[in-house]
Amino acid sequence: MKLVLATNHLGLGGSESYLITVAEQFDRLGHEVAIYSPEHAGGVAAARERGIEVIPEGEEPPADFDAALVQDAGVSYELREANPTAPQVFVAHSESFDLQAPPQLAGASVGVVVALNDRVADRARSYAAATEVVRLRQPIDTERFTPAAPLPDVARRALLLSNTPHADRMRALEAACAEAGIELLRLGGREGQTTDPRQAIAGVEIVIGYGRSILEGMACGRAAYVYDWHGGDGWVTADSYAAIEADGFGGRSGRMTITPERLAADLRLYAPEMGPVNHDLVMARHRANVHAQQLLELFRRLAPVPVPASPLPPLQEIARLVRLEWRARADVHALTAENAHLHHR
Repeated sequence: MKLVLATNHLGLGGSESYLITVAEQFDRLGHEVAIYSPEHAGGVAAARERGIEVIPEGEEPPADFDAALVQDAGVSYELREANPTAPQVFVAHSESFDLQAPPQLAGASVGVVVALNDRVADRARSYAAATEVVRLRQPIDTERFTPAAPLPDVARRALLLSNTPHADRMRALEAACAEAGIELLRLGGREGQTTDPRQAIAGVEIVIGYGRSILEGMACGRAAYVYDWHGGDGWVTADSYAAIEADGFGGRSGRMTITPERLAADLRLYAPEMGPVNHDLVMARHRANVHAQQLLELFRRLAPVPVPASPLPPLQEIARLVRLEWRARADVHALTAENAHLHHR
C-alpha cells in the first residue's frame, strides 16, 4: 500500500513524534511511505535518520497514493485535492487546538477519526461532521525505548521532559525536588530539543511531564510523574494508569489538584518498583507495531471516496487559509510565552 502521512508543521512535538513513529512502523511492514508537510522543522531530520522519505519543502503533495493519515485540516484539504478518491484516516491530537480538528467541509475524504484518549474522542464525537470515531492508544516504539538499568532505591535525578513549562510551576517543581534531595534536569522548549531523548531519560530515575514524554519514560523503565502546564495527575501506577491514560497523560483528569506541598510529598513516595510496572504497562498496551496494524485495518476497510459529481470547492485556497491561521496561532503562542518569560525576568 502506498501511504502518505501528513502534518502541517514537522517539528519535534508530540504529534510529530507520533507521525514519525507510525511512519517507521508502516515502512517495516513493507508499505511505501512518505511524509508530507508544508512547513519543515526539526522533525525532518528525525524522520530521515530513520530512513523515512520526507517530501521536500515547497513541493506539491503527491497524487498517486492509496490512502493518507492526516493530522490537521489544512493538509487534509490539500491531499483531498491532490487525490480526490483516496480515503483518509484523521488522527486527532487535541481537543482545544482547533487547527488539529478534522475538516467540517461537506465532501471531505476523512473516513475515520482516530482519538488517542477519551478526552479527544468525546470532542471528536461533538463535531458537526458525523464521522466515525475510533479510540486507540498512544503508540511507543518499544524496541527503541527500552530500560537501560534497574532503578536504584533512592532517586537522585529527575528529568522534566517538556516543551511548555510555566514559570510558576517550575518554581514549585524546583522547590519540591530540592526538598526531596533530587536534582532536576530539563529538556525541551527553551532548554533545547532533541531528536532522541533516550540518553537523557536513561540518566535519571524519574521522568516528569505529560503526553508522550511520560510514555517514553515508562517504556524506559523510569518512574513517571504527570505534571505540566495544565496541572497534574501524579505518579503513574498500576492503580492510577487507567484514569491517567483515558485523559491522555495530560494532567486534566480532575483526579487531584497538585499543590506545592502535595508535589513535595509525592516525590518522597518514589519507589524502584515503579520502573518495571511502567515498562510492563507500555508493553501490554502501547506498542507501536500493534498500533500500526490497527491503522492498516482501518485503511483496508475504507472504500475509495466516490468521484465527486460536481467540481470540488477551492481546497488549495482553504488549505492556504488554514496554514495562515496556523502560523498566526503559533506566533501568538510564542509571543505569549516570551512575554511571560520577560515579565518573570
